[in-house]
Amino acid sequence: MKWKVGKGDECELPATASVWLTDDPQPGLVLVEFTDVYGRPHQLVGKSAYFGGDLLPTSTYPRRTAIGCTIEDIKGEIATVSVHWVFSRVTDMPFTFDVQLDALAPVAADRG
Repeated sequence: MKWKVGKGDECELPATASVWLTDDPQPGLVLVEFTDVYGRPHQLVGKSAYFGGDLLPTSTYPRRTAIGCTIEDIKGEIATVSVHWVFSRVTDMPFTFDVQLDALAPVAADRG
């Protein structure tokens, strides 16, 4: 059965965990990268628990991961999604970006 997405749905965006940055604060910080629908690269730094998969200091990097996000809007094949733990310094609103709708996946059972 195909997953149907809609505005307000929680989802995951595939990304790459590039490097483990530090063990402090617990559970540790990791640098994660992805590219939006316009080809612009983005980097997020966050606690490893914010992302999908086993991200540990002893893991091999780069490695696949996922960014949990919420669908804010859908226009054709483009979804505007937000990451609620990252806020814009300019607007104090959650960080939003556009991605291909078919790149999104339902939240993994072990994360949801």
